[in-house]
Order: sequence, then structure tokens, then C-alpha cells
Amino acid sequence: MSSPSSMFDRIGDQDPERPYFETGGTGRSHEFYTGEEQHRREMERIYGRRWLPVDHVSRLAEKGSYTTLDIGTGSILLLHGDEGIRGYHNYCRHRGYKLVEEPQGKRQSFVCLYHCWVYDRNGALKSNNGTYFDHFFDREKNGLITVRTEIRFGIVFVAFSADAPDLDESLGEFGAFAEAYELADLEVVQWKDYPVASNWKLVAHNVNESLHFPTAHKDLHRVTDFDDAGTYELTGDIVGAWQVIRDKYNSVSMTGTSARSPIPSVPEGDIQKINWITILPNLLFGFTADYVMAQWVWPEGPGTCTVRHFWLFHPSETAKEDFSHEAVFALWDKANYEDWELCERTHRGLSNPMWSPGQLSLDEEVVAQIDAWVARETAAEPKVEGRP
Repeated sequence: MSSPSSMFDRIGDQDPERPYFETGGTGRSHEFYTGEEQHRREMERIYGRRWLPVDHVSRLAEKGSYTTLDIGTGSILLLHGDEGIRGYHNYCRHRGYKLVEEPQGKRQSFVCLYHCWVYDRNGALKSNNGTYFDHFFDREKNGLITVRTEIRFGIVFVAFSADAPDLDESLGEFGAFAEAYELADLEVVQWKDYPVASNWKLVAHNVNESLHFPTAHKDLHRVTDFDDAGTYELTGDIVGAWQVIRDKYNSVSMTGTSARSPIPSVPEGDIQKINWITILPNLLFGFTADYVMAQWVWPEGPGTCTVRHFWLFHPSETAKEDFSHEAVFALWDKANYEDWELCERTHRGLSNPMWSPGQLSLDEEVVAQIDAWVARETAAEPKVEGRP
């Protein structure tokens, strides 16, 4: 049996007559993008309830390795302990002091600098030095507070709610892309955090359409063709699009060329493509034949967010003595700063109550899909008789 020739053969049928293509779409109100109440609902009903993708297993490969991440006003600590990778609230159980500030590292114990409480790599409290307790204190009940943690396709997910929607159902057809690009086996070679003075949804919009490439990204536009692109219709809480790499190039990088071999499982029909796939609410993947980029956007407030960008490569390539990813990083680091200016200026425009929603083109279907998904997740709940 021959292998599928492209990703279109691995996912469900795509309807070319779907309603969006009749009229395009429209944006939402300025309150939807910049309002305090909308932000509160998003933090409560999306970031506070759903499974959130937070990291890649290659960054937590050894016991004692850890990463941290701030989400809204909270912080989580991911630890590789004796039973695998687990998430914890990144605060000492004594007085709530933030335990770890560093974004990544490796330790076998974690010391709270306030009152010297010590936790091991399994989150257990090993010592409460300098704090006197008598019979009423149970050390075993004062370990770090756990966060629900699951791993799928090499991605670490956490959930703050006991009734989070089913993770596998939410991921829908994402697995088809993850398996084709061997996501679980890739290695994060470099990562970088970017502060952005913009609502997080505007960043999600930006990284999910290539209509702005000719005007904003001359380096990307030289290598990729924004006219030879399209939108996927995918099952699950994911959205996606595809875009073709121009014929004379074989890598999305500053040079446009690379000696790296394609990831072995990538279908032949996708060797010259980027597959832009987003796990809602906040993780975009740029799947290319010779590497994968991953871009998280984490809201802090209605008008601020942090973007964490990963570059992942196949271990058969990173093991080579001449391996280099400098041309890839150079292109995306430059493009990122170009994008943040676009997002920040757009946020300032949408903050004006006089602004009214504009028409979305046929090339901006994913923007409309993201907004529709967020709107459904944060819709006002119907009032129940007898409740205030």
C-alpha cells in the first residue's frame, strides 16, 4: 500500500463550497479585542478551563530538568521527576513566594528563598528549615500543588480545571500533522520570548494569515508564495492553512536553501509547503519539510502578552557536526519583530471605540475561525431562573 502523497490524503474531505467563501467574514467589536470583561471571560473559560499546550518534551528530557511559564497572573513549573513530566503551581506552600524565576534549567531540589523551604524534583516538601512547627504540621500534605498534566505528540499539556474538555477530542486531526512531521521526536534547538503590547488574539490572527507577507516581510515573501495558499477545514479545536515555497528554494530561511534532509515522514506533496496549524487557543505550528517552528502566545492583560517561539529539528540533523540553524533563526527573529509592530499598532487602532469591524477577505478565513471559536467559548451564559 502506497503512502499518502500529501496531507490532504491524511485528513477529512475539504469542502470548497463552504459558506465563508460566499461573502468572506467581518471582524469583531473593539470590546471583543481589547475589553476588560472579554479578557476576564477568556482567562476564566478558556485559559482557566481548557487543556493548554505549554512545552515540548525535548526541553525536559532529563530528570530534574524544569521549565517555567507565566499564564495571566499565575505561574506554572514543569518538572521531570521520577514519574515523568508533571506540572505544579510555581509557588511555595508556606507564604506563596514564587519558587522559580528562571525559564529553564536543571536541579534536583528547589529552595524557596523567603523561608528556606526545600522541595525535591517530585514536588515533595523535604525540609522546612527555619520554620518551627509542632504536631499540627504534616509535611507530606505540603508539597507543591499539582496541575493536571498530559503529553500528546511530544507536547506537554496542562489544565487548571477538573472538567476540562476531552483532550483527544479537542486535538481532532492535529495528530495527522504531528505524526507526518515526527513532532514527538524533534528537538528544540533554540527558543526566545518576546513581550508584545497587544491583545493575544491579534497575535493569533497575525501568525495565521500570509496576506501581509508582501508588505511586511520581504524575506518571507521572497521564499514563500502568498498567492499559492489555502485554508484547511479541520476537525477538533484546531485551525490551519497551507502555503507553497517558491520553486527555487527548499527551506524557509534567510538564504532560502538548506542541506538538511526532509523529515522522513513528510508526504511528497508537502515537501514544498508550509502547513500552518494552530491548536486553539494559542499554539501555532509552522510545519516545514526540514524543521518545525512553534509559537505560543500567552495573555497577560487585555493589551499585553508574551510570545514564546521554538525552533525544532530532527535529531538525525542536529547530530551532524555541520548542523546550523542560524539562517532559520535569522529569518524568523526579524519577521517576529516586524509582526509585533503590526500587532501593537493594530491593538492601538482597535482600542478606539469609534472603530467599527472591517471586511475580511477570502484569504483570512482562519482569522474568522479563531474569532468565532473564542466567541463561542466566552459567550454569555443564559440566565437560569431563580439565580441572581
